[in-house]
Amino acid sequence: MNFKSKSLAVLSIPVVILLMTGLLFSQEEKNETEEKPRVLIEEIQITAKAPAEQPISTVSAITRETIDRSKARDLAEVAPLSAGVHVSEGQKAEANVNIRGLASSRITLMVDGIPIYEPYFGSFDLKSISATGIETIKVVKGASSVLYGPNTLGGVIDIITRRPYLNFFNLNCNYSENNTWFLSGSGAYRLKDFSIYSSVTWDRSDGFDWENQGNKTLREWSDHNRRHISTKLYYSPTDRSELMAEVQYTNSEYRIPPATDYFKQRYWYFRDWDKLNLNVGGLVPFARKGFIKLRSYLVHHYNVLNDYSGRDMETLRWQSTYKNSALGVSALGEYPLFPRNTLKFSFNSAFNRVNTQDDIGAEWERFQRDIYSWGIEDHITLSDQLKVIGGISLDLLKKDTGETKTSINPIIGLKFFPGEHLNLHLSYARKSRFPSMKSLYSSSSGNPDLVDEVGQSLELGASYNGIFSLSAALFHNVFTDMIQSYRGLDGYRDYQNIGKAVIRGFEIQAGKQFDLVDIQAAYTYLDSEEADLAMPLDYTPRHQVSIFVTVGKIEGFSLSIWGKGVSDSYARMGKEPPFDQLTIPSYFLLNATLEKSIGNHSVYLKISNALDAVYFSEPGFPATDRRISIGVNLRIQ
Repeated sequence: MNFKSKSLAVLSIPVVILLMTGLLFSQEEKNETEEKPRVLIEEIQITAKAPAEQPISTVSAITRETIDRSKARDLAEVAPLSAGVHVSEGQKAEANVNIRGLASSRITLMVDGIPIYEPYFGSFDLKSISATGIETIKVVKGASSVLYGPNTLGGVIDIITRRPYLNFFNLNCNYSENNTWFLSGSGAYRLKDFSIYSSVTWDRSDGFDWENQGNKTLREWSDHNRRHISTKLYYSPTDRSELMAEVQYTNSEYRIPPATDYFKQRYWYFRDWDKLNLNVGGLVPFARKGFIKLRSYLVHHYNVLNDYSGRDMETLRWQSTYKNSALGVSALGEYPLFPRNTLKFSFNSAFNRVNTQDDIGAEWERFQRDIYSWGIEDHITLSDQLKVIGGISLDLLKKDTGETKTSINPIIGLKFFPGEHLNLHLSYARKSRFPSMKSLYSSSSGNPDLVDEVGQSLELGASYNGIFSLSAALFHNVFTDMIQSYRGLDGYRDYQNIGKAVIRGFEIQAGKQFDLVDIQAAYTYLDSEEADLAMPLDYTPRHQVSIFVTVGKIEGFSLSIWGKGVSDSYARMGKEPPFDQLTIPSYFLLNATLEKSIGNHSVYLKISNALDAVYFSEPGFPATDRRISIGVNLRIQ
């Protein structure tokens, strides 16, 4: 069976099973009078609707209200609002995320229950996820559930997009300097058992300004043009069954600013950067008391990268093409064995196919690998004050050579509720990550001798939700055979397993809501070390602080101010010791929005980098200076 035929077969699985099983109970369940809570098909943790209910991990939540207040365009502008999350941008103009010292390649990004990543590189670009359709974001740190599947070494960013609860239409238009436009439209409609939600965004700009030797100037090759469309269709025959089909398509073109320092200048232009997501899911009752969620998906990337000899784009040196796909199917179940004992189980599989061409007319290189994961968790409530969670997963990697690798990852934790508003947790987890295909097979930097990364995390946390909110966590993570990529001055990376790395620290989040003022603040301390070299890990600031304050509404006006500060971090250069270590200076970014509501509509003013900080998050790639934008938001409901 070829890949296209397999894709059609896999995507049809939830539909067939739902029609064969869930609908058989439709009439019987419609006659039941017992009121049952609504289960979201998009969520991985079936019963976990809020951070306080997450059993043994620290979770930071970002709500739709916060996204609306920040007027964010994409996930790159939203993610830094979470404690312990650091976003940087560098060589490929991609927004890279770092959670408690671990970068994008070690983090699982999930949108409506499906993992989003580029199969060859094993990572993702936060700017490719539009903020328009996001309902909630959960950043799961520490001991993440085995139900999320493989390769969750550094945590999980779990995104749930908006559902069509009510009929509405929303239009947002934003303009700022350098002919920068952001337009988005979204709407939902319900008709009996059917409902639909759609969104469209257009984000384009001639580039951004930066401070060059005291002068404000347009950053060359910083222009972009991105378009995104998303549609979700639901059919809910009963209160306990649902079928969902979703399509998301992103079409982009953008140039990549050449390095200003340290690295050789490269003139790269993504003529095409396209991503297609197809997602079909079903929710069916299981033995009357339980649930099973079925999901199949296809994520296809089509990228064409041009390399030019100079900024004039007259001479094309080479053109590389990527046609890479991830096809997957998963099942997630929950069943109450006893009144105080709930069993959860999961199966995840992903079939990755990579087709790359280094230049026009060159031979295509083809790689493939399959990943499987089986997980089981038992949630036991010993008393009203004590809960125990234990689980284990088996992850399996099958290479195209026929070689297989397996990894067993256990998790265990305690949740203690000493008072009505207070809870504590203690957790331990072992996580592993298979090397990416690029790190193994790249002709310029691949290392076929790489072995799996293994991490062990220990966390003690507490939270209070009463007249104010307060949470804190102490964590200690040890990694063996950690894969590091060392960048040479030519811009290319070399991948190596390092012996041992340690990341330890603590995190505090606090919040208080008054009549007109809402204040949220967080601080994260990270002490990271590559033990063999006694050096801190790259792009890992020791201190991070964030704050979000909202005032309003007063006479229809509301004001939101938020900021993020990070201390110095470091980046190593060279492909072997002794390394040159570059310092990334500390910086603080302050942003604000002032919004005036007029009925259901509003106009607003947004200031990004209000203090006009001069900074960079990766060496050689300076960031934008102060940017002021104006916008209008129209809503019909």
